[in-house]
Amino acid sequence: MDAKDLLRIIEDGENAELECKAAKGGLPKDVWETYSAFANTNGGIILLGVEQKGQEFFPVDVDAKKLVKDFWDGINNPQRISKNILVDRNVEIIEVDGKEIVKIYVPRASREDKPIYIGHNPFTGTYRRNYEGDYKCTKEEVQRMIADQSPIPQDSKVLPNYGLNDLNMESVRSYRNRFSSLKPDHPWNGLELKDFLYKIGALGRLRETNEEGLTLAGLLMFGEERSITEYLPQYFLEYREKSSDVPGERWTDRIISSDGTWSGNLYDFYFKVIRRLTDDLNIPFQMEGLFRKDDTRVHAALREALVNTLAHADYYGRRGIVIEKEKMLFRFSNPGVLRIPLQQALKGGISDPRNPTIFKMFMLIGLGERAGSGIENIHLAWKEQHWTAPELIEEFQPDRTILTLRTTSLLPQESVDFLKAVLGKHYKFLTNDEVLILVTAHQENYVTNTRLQSLTDKKSDEISKLLSGLVEKGYLEPNGQGRGTKYTLTEMFHQKSIGNSRYNRISSGPSANNSGPNAANSGPNENEQTKDHEKVLLDISELARKKKRLHPSEMDEIILNLCAIKPLTLKELSQLLNRQMDPLRKKYISRLLREGKLELLYPEQVNHPKQAYMTRSLFNQH
Repeated sequence: MDAKDLLRIIEDGENAELECKAAKGGLPKDVWETYSAFANTNGGIILLGVEQKGQEFFPVDVDAKKLVKDFWDGINNPQRISKNILVDRNVEIIEVDGKEIVKIYVPRASREDKPIYIGHNPFTGTYRRNYEGDYKCTKEEVQRMIADQSPIPQDSKVLPNYGLNDLNMESVRSYRNRFSSLKPDHPWNGLELKDFLYKIGALGRLRETNEEGLTLAGLLMFGEERSITEYLPQYFLEYREKSSDVPGERWTDRIISSDGTWSGNLYDFYFKVIRRLTDDLNIPFQMEGLFRKDDTRVHAALREALVNTLAHADYYGRRGIVIEKEKMLFRFSNPGVLRIPLQQALKGGISDPRNPTIFKMFMLIGLGERAGSGIENIHLAWKEQHWTAPELIEEFQPDRTILTLRTTSLLPQESVDFLKAVLGKHYKFLTNDEVLILVTAHQENYVTNTRLQSLTDKKSDEISKLLSGLVEKGYLEPNGQGRGTKYTLTEMFHQKSIGNSRYNRISSGPSANNSGPNAANSGPNENEQTKDHEKVLLDISELARKKKRLHPSEMDEIILNLCAIKPLTLKELSQLLNRQMDPLRKKYISRLLREGKLELLYPEQVNHPKQAYMTRSLFNQH
């Protein structure tokens, strides 16, 4: 990295993958919190010698060589930090505008090394990172990281007190029939039931005591729901389908593992769900017996996505497995984060399933591809249909992995027509890449640098230039800072969409009542209401903007009054109050959330790109 690259990073500001620290008085104590947070999340860059003033960042004078020495001394001290996962090239001094800046690249720690923690106790010294900054992990989060360290897969565990009586024998018979149909000459077809279950990994034996029992994989795959939840109280499977874009409409089809009408195990859930996922695909296929003949990449991709969800889930985690089907998307969500870096998972070729025995059981009946090829195959299928690229994300508190597959075209005619209607003769001056960016922002309500990397073959810095150019032209508005910045279409596009249902795809921000890309606008008076809100917000926050110091109780009152008008993002509050975002979050927002005086607009998704805050009374109205 040279000075030019570093300047661009500084200009981008802080985000979930970057932390700037002035370090004027020496190595900051909280550098270890950030090191732990980056290592336990998805990696990141720490810059020492960069100061924040308002919303901007500037290099400052520091003793860079001493900072580097103190950092290496600290990270190699087991009394201070649990493990050093850096090598020499991860720490370097770069000169910018005559000033030296220390750049520290922290990679994502391997699952074997997590958690990376401060001091001697992982339960009090482990941190993670989200768009709000570093946060201390809960006991549950740390326990799940420790569990993932083990080289022994969780689903191979033998459960001595669980046996054949805990299985749904109809599920087992169905599995054997599929196995023998696919492999009629296989020697396992002649085995007795217990021997067959032992071969596929559903039954096991403790070598120390010679006790026999189901494996966790066998219980999950073929067990009765009651027996499964006795061992895994948080086990839950859900499929939900909505056939309309009408906001607020209930699910038109729903399957849950606990309703008592079926076994509730993974094997039966797979076949109940896969038929529904592929039923109305507008891509023909033929059947040959029980198995599809000449089916498309899309059918295979949906099978792969479902198997991967079941094989990668952490069944000790919260909220269970949720599969969703809507008019223009499929979503696969499971407890537990990825066991390899997100970028590596997207590239394919390497896999580390949390439940390899379950994965093997599906592969034995022709379901699931070789390890590491699943995501790659899904991408190929979606690319073949010219659909928007699959989106794979991780969430924390609780840990979840979510794969979203949209069946919208990369360049839907509706969005192209919308851009032409708004831009008129200026549309023809847009490049193909610029059109793609604006169409994505229209279809998905916002766009990010990372999202565009998955849609194009361009690098991050090339995309940054494209985004900056569209901001300068007045077509995009940045929300947030750094590479995590979300870009939305500007007000000029929103004005066109008001009153025209054909183009009603743009949301009006966190305060809008619309819940998705197809929701309707509230009508021609919305602009006037927005202006009224802005005036009220400016009036309420005037005292904070004029006075640099306010009593905490005064600031609390102003924040609560602001968030009672409409939900506000951290950036909006920062601008209204004339305060820096990081101190504002740490000193006021986090405390008001803990005290229950503020609520999150999206409580189920803490890292939601449009996360905003509102008073409890306002929350209760929604």
